[in-house]
Amino acid sequence: MDIAVSVVSLLLVLFLIARGTPGRTLLVVLAATLAVVVLIVGIERAGMWPSELHTR
Repeated sequence: MDIAVSVVSLLLVLFLIARGTPGRTLLVVLAATLAVVVLIVGIERAGMWPSELHTR
């Protein structure tokens, strides 16, 4: 359930960002968002994420 909520919220944020962007810029926004998500997940899994920011 946590994964589904995360995916839906990410898609909603992308939708809100992408409403005002033309076609090619949308691809850049998607790539940048994916890079940020992968970076955050990688940092968290490597154990480098601050313990104050853990939600579980």
